[in-house]
Amino acid sequence: MKRILGILFISLIWAFVWLAVPPVGSSAAFTAAQEHDDAREALKRGDILPYSKIKKIVESQVGGKVVGQKLRRTNQGWQYDLRVRPENGRVMVLVVDAKTGAIVSKR
Repeated sequence: MKRILGILFISLIWAFVWLAVPPVGSSAAFTAAQEHDDAREALKRGDILPYSKIKKIVESQVGGKVVGQKLRRTNQGWQYDLRVRPENGRVMVLVVDAKTGAIVSKR
């Protein structure tokens, strides 16, 4: 009888843990999809500039070529993280305000 109760108890704990813990990666995938939708809506509302405009602004100011980009939302608003290869060939990372196109920081 104790063995049956032990097996039942372990089964209940296993079922509780299985139902309580979401599958690995599901929340990250949902967050990325939601962020993508939010960025699209921000672009439609005019809250952010399209990447093509940001690229032109940055390339004209820095005198190089954008070789990588990422749009992200921060507590300061939407920002583009751009990898830029200037004339000297040394890649730098620029943080650009997505609403104005202003360079916030260089690394």
